[in-house]
Amino acid sequence: MTITRHGWTRRGLLAMGASLAAAPALRARAQKPPVRIGFLADMSSIMADLSGMGSVTAATMAIEDFGGTVDGRPIELLHADHTNKTDLGVSIARQWYDDGVSAIFDIGLTTIGLGVQSLTREKNRVLVLLSTASADFTGANCSPNGIHWTYNSYAQSLGPIRYYAGQGAKTWFFLTVDYAYGRNVQRDATAMIEATGGKVIGTSLHNFDTKDFSSSLLAAQASKADVIALATTTAHAAMIVKQADEFGIRTGGQSVAPLSLTLHDVKALGLQTAQGLVETSPFYWDQNDATRAFSERYLKRFGRMPNMVQASAWGAVTHYLKAVQAAGTDAAPEVLARMKATPVNDFMTKNAKIRADGRLVRDMYILQVKKPAESKGEWDLERVVGSIPGDEAYPAPSADVCPLMKA
Repeated sequence: MTITRHGWTRRGLLAMGASLAAAPALRARAQKPPVRIGFLADMSSIMADLSGMGSVTAATMAIEDFGGTVDGRPIELLHADHTNKTDLGVSIARQWYDDGVSAIFDIGLTTIGLGVQSLTREKNRVLVLLSTASADFTGANCSPNGIHWTYNSYAQSLGPIRYYAGQGAKTWFFLTVDYAYGRNVQRDATAMIEATGGKVIGTSLHNFDTKDFSSSLLAAQASKADVIALATTTAHAAMIVKQADEFGIRTGGQSVAPLSLTLHDVKALGLQTAQGLVETSPFYWDQNDATRAFSERYLKRFGRMPNMVQASAWGAVTHYLKAVQAAGTDAAPEVLARMKATPVNDFMTKNAKIRADGRLVRDMYILQVKKPAESKGEWDLERVVGSIPGDEAYPAPSADVCPLMKA
């Protein structure tokens, strides 16, 4: 676990203390306890590139841009690696909350997110989910203390399904990771497919630690489905795409649709392999002047362009700190009320609102990977081919599913 403290330095306080008139106020300010926030994610394993230290970097930039203090209090940023172990992740979160951390960001693995979401009720603290995808966090598992910030599995699946349905696809075969996230993605995606007039004709489940997908891919190939949908994590999807090409699946006329693809996967796969793949995202670094300006700053800091999760970390931390500043406290009820009452406006999101169930409702964009000959630089990887309004990307749950919607 690492702690970074922002705000007043000893040297700066001593220099300011030379003014006798200001000394009492400065001492009072220095004595205020820090606002402590934590980033909990996979920092070293299969999902580290989705968020990891890249998100911590963006969070650090947000704190620096905010001035290092909020409401006269220094800001401390902690980060830890849960290594995708549920017991470890929940234990770290419990310790942080007990030690005065007011908000935890990120998470990733669904089971860890569910555990920490339960803790927020017990400890009355804040959780802001960035790289966790399951739509159930603002559905059956909604919490008054949880905010689902970046995206979810429903919105991420919707773009590829609409795109391939528009290309005439009728039959689908799923490769699904066998835990809550994968099953939820397949459930929601199946409803979308059926709404377009399509049909799911087969499914193959795989474990989280699977690396050889040959049997699943051969079953999908034999099904002759128009599209092989990957209801699995971003890292698994990249492995499956590579192995699918070894079997000649895409050259044989079937499409492969990763429902969790992000920029870092495209970069890792390379345009020769990734060309033509489709993803849904609230952010692409080369979208407009504002996204380019932030991304160039981030590139100088981290050495690569941000994906949607990493870019969203800046906005999530900034929105949280603005709420603390406006509320004059980091107490969860007051801060959450401010966060939900205030529209979100930053370089990647305009006039978005946090719904009563905790869902940040923002527009999403359908991106397609360029062909190698179309790319003009190392990070010129995708183009925007469509958009999805926020209320379509994030349909509201009923009050029967999430009681918070009764408000």
